Amino acid sequence: MTPTQSPLGDFTGQSDIGNLHHVGSCTYDPDGQIYTISGAGANIWGDHDDFHYVWRRMTGNFIVTAQVNFVGEGVELHRKLHWMARSALDTASPHVTTAIHGDGLTSLQFRRGQGARTEEIVASITHADVIQLERRGNSYIMSVARYGETFHTIQVADLDLGDEVYVGLALCSHNADVVETAEFRNVRIVVPVAEGVANPRANLGSRLEIMEVATGQRRVIYETDDIFEAPNWTLDGKALIYNSGGRLYRYDLATNSPTLIDTEPVVQNNNDHVISF
Repeated sequence: MTPTQSPLGDFTGQSDIGNLHHVGSCTYDPDGQIYTISGAGANIWGDHDDFHYVWRRMTGNFIVTAQVNFVGEGVELHRKLHWMARSALDTASPHVTTAIHGDGLTSLQFRRGQGARTEEIVASITHADVIQLERRGNSYIMSVARYGETFHTIQVADLDLGDEVYVGLALCSHNADVVETAEFRNVRIVVPVAEGVANPRANLGSRLEIMEVATGQRRVIYETDDIFEAPNWTLDGKALIYNSGGRLYRYDLATNSPTLIDTEPVVQNNNDHVISF
């Protein structure tokens, strides 16, 4: 199947959380697969939060990643963009968030209970523009990097947000009277195979992506519950050939669909296949 064409992409809702003077918004560009979020809000801190949130409900473990940037110079040094997991959509909910500030400060912020004080662990790097949040049970792991560099990782354990949480992208202007904007690209939401599964490969699934080498911009063009490997460009640049289950398939970029290549009687192909163009 081709990637989702929902108005919010991989997300199902958006909300203004807390007391906001301006209505926030999210637009999704399905061609570039870029989310542009605008929002206001005094802060995500203390015992309550004011911000714009684009979310989906998730249960169990997950890994979410994005490449991010603010749009424009900004007004406040502590305008913030985030990956967030939140128990509820009220202003004082427990949560955990990867916070990238306008001045470059990068931190893992979390609130352990309803209306509790927000805590923070500051990362060893600043100006990160690749952010990842992972949940393993009640442990939350933030991995951050400047694009092309090594991840720096910190985590908080024993943070119980409940099994079902709101996971999404958040933006706060740090000034109730100001609207800021940020872009989120290369957004990926991954659900790992559960521990103890008898045949973990049976539950992996696959995504086919195209990447612009100069910019690092990636675009998902095909997703399936099956496992496939080793996509190769055709010489004319119009298709990709990959193997799955011992067979070869041609993925046509014009029709966004795969077709089986007849290789009978050879039906045990792998990623070392050779095709004469």
